[in-house]
Amino acid sequence: MKSISKITLFLLGISLFACDNSDGPTPRTVIDLDCGDHQDVCELNASTAKFGLSLMQRLHEEKPNENIIISPVSIATALSMTTNGARNSTHEEMMKTMKVDSWSQEKLNASYQDFLNTLPSADPKVTLNIANSIWYKEGYPVKQPFIDANQTFYQSEVNEVDFSKPDAKDVINDWVNDKTEGLIEKIIDQVPNNIVMYLINAVYFKGGWLKRFDPDMTDERPFNLADGSKVNVDMMSHGTSTLPYFANDNFQAVDLAYGDSLFSMTLILPNEEVEVDEIINGFDDSFWQNQEWSFSNTEMFFSMPKFKLKYEATLNQPLADLGMPTAFMAGLADFGNIADAELSIDEVKHKTFIEVNEEGTEAAAVTSIGIVETSVPQIPYVILDRPFLLVIRDNSLGSVLFLGKIMDPTAQ
Repeated sequence: MKSISKITLFLLGISLFACDNSDGPTPRTVIDLDCGDHQDVCELNASTAKFGLSLMQRLHEEKPNENIIISPVSIATALSMTTNGARNSTHEEMMKTMKVDSWSQEKLNASYQDFLNTLPSADPKVTLNIANSIWYKEGYPVKQPFIDANQTFYQSEVNEVDFSKPDAKDVINDWVNDKTEGLIEKIIDQVPNNIVMYLINAVYFKGGWLKRFDPDMTDERPFNLADGSKVNVDMMSHGTSTLPYFANDNFQAVDLAYGDSLFSMTLILPNEEVEVDEIINGFDDSFWQNQEWSFSNTEMFFSMPKFKLKYEATLNQPLADLGMPTAFMAGLADFGNIADAELSIDEVKHKTFIEVNEEGTEAAAVTSIGIVETSVPQIPYVILDRPFLLVIRDNSLGSVLFLGKIMDPTAQ
């Protein structure tokens, strides 16, 4: 049987699995944060998780043998900021794609406000920074309600920028670099001539393991690739220890807690007779619920590779395929709540970074949405219903054979 490589589902701040007992010898700190007080946030996180699974599925279809690391929180936040400017079918498609089509815009905004005010500071032993910003063309008539909504509910910084200056992109990239602690240095390569706005989300996460790996137990081991070949990697190990564990007919799962255990990394290992494709293809809106996740502390031997990965993707086509094509269509997209102009999304760009080692995990994500002003192609109308001229000419030598002025076509 072929060994299947491990996949890591890093759904930061989306799915927080609870264990029935402590993870290791250190008691878990009770966090005063539950769905009873933040029902809309829990619903938002569940919807974002479903959206993230759908997007992961779509990206896997494109590149089934390549690493993929996305931040559903980052992508969904940037899209939600943008929905404040969308109208009609454009708005409906975006909300449906994000799995919140039954929500009002007011509920979506208020849920993000609660989310941003609550989750980043919930675990003092974990650093979670989520930052939003809007950068718009100098002098562009952006509607104030759009700006107000993003400042109020998404804590967005708003900056007016002269996009014609060569260093315009550097100003934005410096913000990205700063908000991700240098893990992602830039998100914009160049500013197109017709760009009028960027909406950007940045996520930075740093958490030490509740149960750290002993570096002395890390050694080089073979890692089995999907094609049957092997590569050598540094494998970290807890040796024989007690960890939160779950298994079903398709895979085994281990939950590794960070800090005071509010955040964790769930690692899913398909059984040897199960392909990774089968697990990913099984993602649907009820994936987490169907699995009836119930981790129990189990004595086991556990090891995993150290790794450091960068990932980058343009999400236009995947998002269109998931149900929001109109937002990208010049002349059909309706972002009339941003400005009174023909606007559409030019590009949704996503970058991530993650490093996992004996100490813990450091990760960052940035999502940028570029809004461009477009014009609907106009078919020329040429109606000779007033005096006109005519020329009959030789196109080879340039001879003008006839030259006329028609003032009254009915005159003899």
